Amino acid sequence: MIQLPDRRLGAWLRDAEHQMNFEMNEFARPYGLTGMQMSVIDFLSRRGAVDTFQVDVEREFHVQRSTASILIKRMVEHGLVTRIVATNDSRKRQLRLTLQGDRLVPIVTAHLAQQDTRMVAGLTEREAMAFRHALENVTQWGKAPSERE
Repeated sequence: MIQLPDRRLGAWLRDAEHQMNFEMNEFARPYGLTGMQMSVIDFLSRRGAVDTFQVDVEREFHVQRSTASILIKRMVEHGLVTRIVATNDSRKRQLRLTLQGDRLVPIVTAHLAQQDTRMVAGLTEREAMAFRHALENVTQWGKAPSERE
């Protein structure tokens, strides 16, 4: 007979996400940021020269339009991002990091890299690859084949 684990994987995943968010917010606080704002700074920096709009933030972080709108509004108010009229559609606003936001990129990147390292600490390279594959697999649930990365 197969022995069932004490906890379900979903519970471990939920707790891990909670812990990561807690640590992100704790790290971000001295910089006057939230963990989510740090994540948006990282996202925008990784996009580079690619035009990025609010809808891209909504998709990347799986948040509603109203949530993304408030998040971006606060980041604009804090001088972290700007909204620029899109060259191809005057109804859209392109998001760009300001100089102040850009200065935070190395700090944010280093912290997120450290978080990634901590997640796989104690795992072999093969186990770390399997862990990453499992997480990628879960993120694809419910997506049509054309939407999968």
